[in-house]
Amino acid sequence: MCGIAGIINKKNDGSIKESIYAMSQTIKHRGPDGEGFTFFNEAIEIPVYSSDTPKANCESNRFIFNPSKNIEQISSNYKMAFAHRRLSIIDLSESGHQPMCDTNSNYWITFNGEIYNYLELKTELKNKGHHFITQTDTEVVIAAYKEWGTNCLQKFNGMWAFALYDKVKQHVFCARDRVGVKPFYYINTNQTFAFSSEQKALLKSKLISFEINEPQQFDFIINGNLETTEQSLFKGIFELQPSHYLLYNLKEQSFDLKNYYSISEKVTTYKSDIEIINTIEEKLKHAIDIRLRSDVEIGSCLSGGLDSSIISGIIKNLQPNKSTKLFTAVFPSEKFDESNYAKQVSEFVGGNWYTVSPTAEDFFKDIETLNYYQDLPIWSTSTYSQHRVMKLAAEQGIKVLLDGQGADELFGGYTHHYFSLWNELSFSSKIKSINESGKTVQKPYFNYGKQLLKEAFHLSSDYSSYVNTNFKQYAKAEVNKFSNTLNSQLKADYNGKLKSFLKCEDRCSMAFSIESRVPFADDVELVDFIFSVDGKSKIKNGVSKYLLREATKNYIPKTIYTRTDKIGFETPVSKWFINHKNEVIEAITNSLSDIVNTNTINSHYEKLLNEKPTFIIRLYSFAIWKNVFSIL
Repeated sequence: MCGIAGIINKKNDGSIKESIYAMSQTIKHRGPDGEGFTFFNEAIEIPVYSSDTPKANCESNRFIFNPSKNIEQISSNYKMAFAHRRLSIIDLSESGHQPMCDTNSNYWITFNGEIYNYLELKTELKNKGHHFITQTDTEVVIAAYKEWGTNCLQKFNGMWAFALYDKVKQHVFCARDRVGVKPFYYINTNQTFAFSSEQKALLKSKLISFEINEPQQFDFIINGNLETTEQSLFKGIFELQPSHYLLYNLKEQSFDLKNYYSISEKVTTYKSDIEIINTIEEKLKHAIDIRLRSDVEIGSCLSGGLDSSIISGIIKNLQPNKSTKLFTAVFPSEKFDESNYAKQVSEFVGGNWYTVSPTAEDFFKDIETLNYYQDLPIWSTSTYSQHRVMKLAAEQGIKVLLDGQGADELFGGYTHHYFSLWNELSFSSKIKSINESGKTVQKPYFNYGKQLLKEAFHLSSDYSSYVNTNFKQYAKAEVNKFSNTLNSQLKADYNGKLKSFLKCEDRCSMAFSIESRVPFADDVELVDFIFSVDGKSKIKNGVSKYLLREATKNYIPKTIYTRTDKIGFETPVSKWFINHKNEVIEAITNSLSDIVNTNTINSHYEKLLNEKPTFIIRLYSFAIWKNVFSIL
């Protein structure tokens, strides 16, 4: 996993060296192990090194893509440049340097991610006549494109964001993985098309100025939504959506966007739950197994919940002679603290367990740094807990972590998944299911009825009294309407909110130069199979994620298998914010007084913190984010 950037100079009327170098330096945290550039002009390409490029890469002449010139020696105008920051995970030698090309120098790539099935693809491509000179998955991507064109994406199992220059066809092929684990942002102005792993790099390039996108601003403050469309909070910066690729035509200076993957609507009838459960076990073990491919040590996040415990248990089964480092955020004496469960799992798998206890003082001290690395404001302090877990892992020398993101969206782990299930059941089955759900869903009849009333009468929170007059049109929150079948709701969540969680995962881990791997979220074989299963099988006898529990019960302690509560990645929000009222109100007043009524927020602070704590968090984080990025 790494960081990528690139610039296409449409007018070819100025140097892009300073801009591409600034972009690469800005995302150095994504790849501290190396830096590389390639500059392109017509049929000429010049690999370039910098002071951050390892000496072995500069001195080697084994490969065409080894750099031979210092970036300080580059002075001429170029029509295009690629940059790459390397985090060495697979093939730690100089053969993993990027930007990389094929042996004929016809295809150049800057690649971020992991193709976990690269060994199998490599064998397939060798049988088709392709030759390989490195042990990297990057070279496999190039060969796959040469063999299958843009359809190579259908072959990949993993996470990726890359740009591949095809000299023969004179286009740049940019692609992103199916669910959006790896980021890809771009700008398209009259002068340039540029892309990067993070928005801040595009701002630091000076190719675009910081400007807030007003509708997106209020969609975040009121609804907590971020990046639900191609547009972002940064006006003029766009996001290549998951399951999409972009073909940039260098002759016409234009591009097309195409969707290459979608989850099938077809449900398969299986013989029994046992058949489904056995298949899930097989596919999940395979998903984790290929995500253990690495030339550096791998650890795992461990919350104490079902999903991360399963990953830890299966790792132990696959590598019985290894003791995995496990990392947990703990909050002693808090009701939501899961350290007891995490400890049980660690002992069960014989792991080396490390913990961190974030405090309010830590959070308010680190909030500017957190927002900088996130690129966007946060909607929950749980992001800070994740940030600290990643820092803890880095302090223990870990460069790769596995995490449980995505399991809820596949197997039915949230309360609203029960609502969608009940929507599709017959009356008698609905009543039976609601009665059985009491151990998981709080006040199931009351909360389900409340949700139905909200949808029927379009009821939602109104923040008009907290928003200035000119922006009242944005003050009414959207109505959360859930699907009428569980599978359709799971698909909406998988294609929707999950990307926001994965964005936080990526930024938290990469802030500390860690590659985070999420087998539940991006293993295409597992995902396709789970969505072929009838949704009504996924919550059974009132128990969430029934199929997942049954498929993995032999890998986890019984206390985890039988857990019915859903805690999530919590923090003591009210305690943290009640004692920092002055600091929070000052930040909101200084940055947001043009859009919100700070006097009303101040006078209602305690009430808001009790009834709508995430609103306060969003306002505060947005204020800090605005300050941080307005001065870049």
